Amino acid sequence: MTPQQPDVSEKDLVTLALRAVDEARRAGADEAEAYLEFGKTFEVTIRGGEIEILKQARPRGLGLRVVCDQRLGFSHTNDVGEPTLCSLARQTVAIAKHAAKDEFLGLPDNKQIDPTSTVGRLDLVDYALIELTTDRKIALAREMEQASLSVDPRVKLVEGATVADSDECVVIANSTGLAGSYRATASMLSCSVVAEADGMKQVNYWYSNKRHFDEHETVAEVGRKAAERALQMLNARKIASGKFPVVFDPLSASSLISTLAGALSGESVYRNMSFLTDKRHERVGPEQFTLVDDGLLPRGNASRPFDAEGVASKTTPVVDRGILKSFLYDSYTARKVNGISTANASRTYATTPHISPSNLYVVRGEHDPQAIIRSIHDGFYVTGMIGFGVDLVSGQFSRGASGVWISRGELAFPVQEVTIAGTLLEMLSNIEMIGNDLSFLGAISSPTLKMSEMTISGE
Repeated sequence: MTPQQPDVSEKDLVTLALRAVDEARRAGADEAEAYLEFGKTFEVTIRGGEIEILKQARPRGLGLRVVCDQRLGFSHTNDVGEPTLCSLARQTVAIAKHAAKDEFLGLPDNKQIDPTSTVGRLDLVDYALIELTTDRKIALAREMEQASLSVDPRVKLVEGATVADSDECVVIANSTGLAGSYRATASMLSCSVVAEADGMKQVNYWYSNKRHFDEHETVAEVGRKAAERALQMLNARKIASGKFPVVFDPLSASSLISTLAGALSGESVYRNMSFLTDKRHERVGPEQFTLVDDGLLPRGNASRPFDAEGVASKTTPVVDRGILKSFLYDSYTARKVNGISTANASRTYATTPHISPSNLYVVRGEHDPQAIIRSIHDGFYVTGMIGFGVDLVSGQFSRGASGVWISRGELAFPVQEVTIAGTLLEMLSNIEMIGNDLSFLGAISSPTLKMSEMTISGE
């Protein structure tokens, strides 16, 4: 059996990673780390009842990172044969010798490494998904499209109904003796719909990401929600400018938290490029607001037993009852602040580690979403945002938004072509109600959030 074969075992891949590390040490590396990804991906998209996209791939490769006299070298390859590993090691060490010195480079502290203890309880592999046939996935995508089209005659077109999945093995080994691996599956359902009435069109979508296929909403439900979101926006209008309460639905609230994640990066904080730099241990939100980064969430979309440097995954309270408790670090940025990694190093085999959240989510609140809407006399229910008008240094926030106007506690009419603005710190402080509708649609998730006031620019 050669490493290139699709049925190569995790044990064989660990052996391969250790061999790459040994070759790097022989070539002169002080420290060395090998990171492998071997996997399978599948995607089918149906449009008009026909297959528009059908693709399968076996992405795989090895990245080698070395440190020589506090200098970094990195190379990667898709060819993991014996001769390639030898030449890759020599090449990577040669690169390091020409790099600038950096005292913060190095492998993670061994005390933080425990690569196998949580693999089983994370439950990352869905064997039923692995056995799902191509014909069945195509049929599910067609069912999703038909479910969208059957909601209302005004649904004129499904731009794409997609079923996608992956089955991946990740392996890491380094010169301190680390040798760990895990396997994980993932699947995604998505549907994009065009609704039309009175010569006006609206496009909207819905999606679901899960490790286990049986945790998805049904494909019919995904298709129906996509259609309803498009229909909800027909005959949308602008509104007058002013300051009003704003409610973010779970999808737009998750987008907001994703934006916030950049300001929580230890690299941004160290470089003084975050509006939160001097806010640690200070209040940044109300008592009911708690934000957690949890790499150990069972079946979580971004769960893993260890991060991209081999540091054991953990649960990090980022904001605890309104108090900013922690930023997110990899080993490199942790050394810069004389701290420890929060296990937030991410990478592919073709890149070096960088900071990224794992399962970052707002803890579920106590309010029913309908009760949140009923609490507002006049306000804006945001269901979508566009643009990138966010300055993480100052915290200034300004993005295009669409949604539904709230009048006397009820959803009244659709709204588009408006801008919502404020500062991220004010927005956090103004969180007034948190919904009980937390659903992990992706790696970054939030329930419904109500903010007491934001500036809305319309007509």
